[in-house]
Amino acid sequence: MKRRARLLGALTAVATAATAVLVVGPGYDAAEVRMHSGTVWLASARTGEVTLVNGAAAEVVARVPVAAPDTDLTVTQRDGSAVVLDRKTGLLSGVDGASERVTPAGAALAASDGLVVLPSPKALHVVDVHSGMSAAVDPATLAPRGEPVRLAGSIRPGNAAVDEQDRVWAVDDSTGDVVWLEDGRRRTHAATKNARLTITGGWVALVDPDRGTAGLLDPATGAITRSVRLGVPAGDELAIGGTTAEERLLVAIGSSGELVSCTFGTGCASPVKVSAAGAELGKPVEVGGHAVVPDLSTGQATIVDLVHSRVVAQRQLFDQPVEFELIAHDDVVFFNDPGGDTAGVLDLTGGVRTITKYTREPVRGDVRPSPDPRAQADPAKKIDRREGRHLGLPGQTGQPSPPTPGAPPAASIVVSPRSHGVVGEEFELTMVSPSASAAPASWSFGDDAPAGSGTTVRHSWQRTGSFTVRATASLDGGGTAQAETTVTITEPGAPPSITRIAVQRPKPVIGELVRFGAETTGRPDSWRWTVTRTGSATPEATAGTAEFDHRFSSAGAYTVSLIITTGTATSRSSREVTVARGAVRFWGRTIDVDMTPPESVSSGVIAIDAGGQHALALKADGSVIAWGSNYSTESDVPEEALSGVVAIAAGYQHSLALKADGSVLAWGISEYGVTDVPPDARHDVIAIAAGVLHSVALKRDGSLVAWGVLCCAGQWSWTPPPSLTGATAIAVGGMHSMAVRADGTVVSWGDTSQYTCDPPAPMHDVRTVAGGYGPCLALRTDGTLTGWGLDNNGPFSVPPAAQHDVVAVDAHVQHVLVLKTDGSVIGWGLDMGYPVSPVPPVPAELDHGVIGIAAGGSYGLVLLE
Repeated sequence: MKRRARLLGALTAVATAATAVLVVGPGYDAAEVRMHSGTVWLASARTGEVTLVNGAAAEVVARVPVAAPDTDLTVTQRDGSAVVLDRKTGLLSGVDGASERVTPAGAALAASDGLVVLPSPKALHVVDVHSGMSAAVDPATLAPRGEPVRLAGSIRPGNAAVDEQDRVWAVDDSTGDVVWLEDGRRRTHAATKNARLTITGGWVALVDPDRGTAGLLDPATGAITRSVRLGVPAGDELAIGGTTAEERLLVAIGSSGELVSCTFGTGCASPVKVSAAGAELGKPVEVGGHAVVPDLSTGQATIVDLVHSRVVAQRQLFDQPVEFELIAHDDVVFFNDPGGDTAGVLDLTGGVRTITKYTREPVRGDVRPSPDPRAQADPAKKIDRREGRHLGLPGQTGQPSPPTPGAPPAASIVVSPRSHGVVGEEFELTMVSPSASAAPASWSFGDDAPAGSGTTVRHSWQRTGSFTVRATASLDGGGTAQAETTVTITEPGAPPSITRIAVQRPKPVIGELVRFGAETTGRPDSWRWTVTRTGSATPEATAGTAEFDHRFSSAGAYTVSLIITTGTATSRSSREVTVARGAVRFWGRTIDVDMTPPESVSSGVIAIDAGGQHALALKADGSVIAWGSNYSTESDVPEEALSGVVAIAAGYQHSLALKADGSVLAWGISEYGVTDVPPDARHDVIAIAAGVLHSVALKRDGSLVAWGVLCCAGQWSWTPPPSLTGATAIAVGGMHSMAVRADGTVVSWGDTSQYTCDPPAPMHDVRTVAGGYGPCLALRTDGTLTGWGLDNNGPFSVPPAAQHDVVAVDAHVQHVLVLKTDGSVIGWGLDMGYPVSPVPPVPAELDHGVIGIAAGGSYGLVLLE
């Protein structure tokens, strides 16, 4: 009874709560940070895909097929999601940023190579510059809003725009008039036929190259309200860009190879030389007081400091003329060749990080190897089930997930002898379906060949490229089974090339088993790997196989180099890898408990979590370490948790571990069913969360399992709402639980009387949540953090410094820790003691080098690089 009183007193008085699983920060697996600030969707026309690229890590996060290969695609960013226009068919598709699901495609206008998509806060507008027609589209459903309207007779490419009030503007190329649509009505104002339009500072700007002037247009009349003289030669070919922060025009002049920056009111700065005279300059973009000017004739980009009117850097992005695009998003500049496999990130200091958007890497439907039991845990809360991270194994692929209720069975394609070859080589392709009732499949091969039929087919490609193979089979019970894969074809005798060196995690810790591999063209005869520590001439490891595993014994910077040989031809590539120490650091106060981390967690730790008065650490070898309070045996790690563990969670007086086979272990307090793991949580679990007296497990199919109690005699329900399906992330607070759905919305259940965690307004684009006793937090895909609920001082709020650039958040009672993208930690809130007092501040030296956080009742833990 004393123990019961102590626990219930903790619930009702100061209520201590541990949130779910630790989320680690920079350098760790992208399953948790996959849609934070600085990510964009890019067109990959050759494969008919859109590619999600992470600008911070300069890596591909996801590839989503949206059209047939070699399709002219344009991509519009919208709140972390993508709207894709297939100019070949005129169809619009949406790709959800959280789930990567593709919405059904629909056409607003007839197919045309002149179609463009113009986004506004209220709608999407599709304009055909050839016919001059315009159609409004609902941004959520992509359904047309009303009938198409004629905007102009014809429009010069790039000469249509939409303002913040949802007005569509253009210059009618047949008459020279400025035309616009307002509430479906077409309006006009006389201008000149060669005029150009752009949006700057929220205004529509009209540039007249013949007169060398520019003006801002009155949205009511179309008349010029303010003007500026550009000082450019009359009739010059100009590429014009605007800015969002102020009314500034960026004018790239091809004939002179110069950039002119002009503001309405102060005039134009002196021209800045950005390329050779006669260059084909593209539309400049502005980021952080700098302009980036593309030179399409050379594949070069020039960065200009607009404050001082000087060139900061010039960088060769492509080694030949390319119609590449620049995308400025979240203060990051991305470059992309829509028709090729190359993209990247251009830093404003001139740094270039090139990204290969697609290779021979298998996509959905391919047979994937079973999870490696030696692999370490993924400390992320949110698991990307689409990429096979079913058990939280970072970067580890697994067998296809079993079908969810009502969904078509998963299928795959086996390619023999391999998924790459040469022109004219014959391949055998077999569709493998878990349903014995599947009929012979119909096949498309991504080229001009006729469709195939049968369970197994043979095919050869007569040109080079990466081809998406799709197979579809009908099922006896209705529905279809579908699968796809990619086959890469090169010329016979073509020298091999290395397209990417793949590392299981970009920042592993000491003792972690790291798998190295590479994506190549051709069929290499030999592989030669070396792993060398910076400053050393002697390799730490060598290998002669296509893939190999290595454990680093010390932290630091390493160079991983690969040489492949085919006949007499060779190809070389290298990649830098930083190995973290993985050491646990403690600070704060505890009650009659020594929380000093043991020597065993001074290195090689890949995950941490903080309970009421005890802590857990997960080592790279899959073993769990516990220290601190052991009042209810919460620190007595069972033998089953000394190997094969992939995730951990610490509650008030109990602990959880997730095994690689998808089963949950629990130990600690035995009352109230807290450690009685139900049968449904003993298989197919991918994430766990522990609270005061209850726990939640997230299963592979998006369903949830909960056990334990919230309070006296089940006063509040701890079971998830029956309607809650498709969850992607979970968290447990003192008296409630939270989940994130695949659509980025938040669901809360439990105590709704005093400390409700129901969001005050509908929330979207959330990727993870955290909850204490009163405070509730949601981390969005763009790295912004929102908080609501109550603490002892009234309404809970998030400090300004913790509202952006966040990669992880953890909460306990009223104590919150936030990990920023730069590796710094911010903490605030109140502890669990009597009287209630502020938690100890975060040590000043934790302003960098942190890769993981865990908030305890009145203490904090971090994992150090």
